[in-house]
Amino acid sequence: MELALSLFLAFINKFLGQAPLLLGTVVFIGYMLLGKKWYESLAGFIKTFVGFKILQVGTGGLVGTFRPIIDSLSARYGIEALVIDPYFGQTSATEFLDSVNSLAFVGYVMMIAFAFNILLVVFRKVTKIRTLFITGHIMYQQSAVLLWALYWVIEGVGGQAVSPLLLIVTGLLMGTYWSVMSNLIIEATQEVTDGAGFTIGHQQMFGAWIAYRLGGKLGNKEHDVNHIEAPGFLSILNDNVVANSLIMTVFVGTIMVILGKDTFEYNENNYYFATYVWETCAYFAVYITILLTGVRMFVAELTASFQGISDKILQGSVPAVDCAVTFGFSPQAPSYGFIFGFFGQIIAIFALILMRSPVLIIAGFICLFFDNGTLAVFANKAGGRRAAAIIPFIAGLIQVFGSAWVLSFLTGPDQVIGWMGMFDWATLFAGTTVLSNYLGIIVPILLIPLLLIIPQLQYKRHKATYFTTMRDEVNNLD
Repeated sequence: MELALSLFLAFINKFLGQAPLLLGTVVFIGYMLLGKKWYESLAGFIKTFVGFKILQVGTGGLVGTFRPIIDSLSARYGIEALVIDPYFGQTSATEFLDSVNSLAFVGYVMMIAFAFNILLVVFRKVTKIRTLFITGHIMYQQSAVLLWALYWVIEGVGGQAVSPLLLIVTGLLMGTYWSVMSNLIIEATQEVTDGAGFTIGHQQMFGAWIAYRLGGKLGNKEHDVNHIEAPGFLSILNDNVVANSLIMTVFVGTIMVILGKDTFEYNENNYYFATYVWETCAYFAVYITILLTGVRMFVAELTASFQGISDKILQGSVPAVDCAVTFGFSPQAPSYGFIFGFFGQIIAIFALILMRSPVLIIAGFICLFFDNGTLAVFANKAGGRRAAAIIPFIAGLIQVFGSAWVLSFLTGPDQVIGWMGMFDWATLFAGTTVLSNYLGIIVPILLIPLLLIIPQLQYKRHKATYFTTMRDEVNNLD
């Protein structure tokens, strides 16, 4: 029994939890189902794997370069608080669950959720679910955090292991969220990516849908952030690399100057502080360029190969992938999201301090950039640069206040150092956790069928083209 469990957990961690390997395998299977030769399918696997690894190098570089600056800003002003960052949330979850002998159950939650997602797609004629969530590292992360949160507010007193009922309910709720929210954002993603053939499977699917729907009411999509024709010497900003470098130098460089040269470790024999600041900020454009290169490589393979799976195994299914993939279709929008989301979060953090909140929040770079950057991409498509600024700003407020709210119910154990902080987790899952604290397990149980109503409503709006969205022209969302 122990051997079977060990092999099962190894499969989850070493295959399902490894997004490049999982996506590469999906592409290989898709190409084989399309009748391609084995070596052509292998080439697709390699390009997808390498492309996603390139994307990870870009995202990892962004995090590694800019997270210490955000952390230093918090440390400089003596703010000791909980961090809204997916990896701080994951660490809180795994460390706490390990303390109650329940860490292995995260794998069970993930498998139940993934199996339920597949089941909903198999019976798509009834469920109206078209999407398969295959962002492996996000799957594990979310399974851990949701299990921790629901366990603590429902069963946490006494330190007993997670009950079988809560384990199953958490898995079904997680699978429902993956299925419903990635399905909800399909049409908007098609608009954003000019019909690239995938949807978003990440931490802000509900938030991206809201950003798209509200964007058109806040601005004009003709005023696209990527097509700003600046006059005179400002025309250099028409180039994405130049614009990203200069914008981040003005914004992040100012923060670095305020923090002072003594805050940073660099070789003073090779750099003036000014040139060190410039190089650090220019890395933003470097890593964005790397990220976009990886996106172009693996999206091309995934889009072409998934047709085989869609036709032969899960007809009409659509892959749900990492949010960073959308950045390639709106290269300047993530900068808008980061900057205005930062302003929103800073204002909210100072508001918590003024209100003497028992829970203080530290901004996390991943939440600031990838969450708000994604919201800006969707907002920009519908409402241009005005929407790409307003929506991330509001999201920044929500991310801090919502996270502080839910953490006020989760603090206590020493292992808790933060929360996910991403939009859906500061709204949907924050509310679920707080309600479960008062009403118990009935809340996640009832939420499952309530969420499953959403695709039924979607289907009623687009019956004629609902299951052909990925093959025909992109639908107008009226």
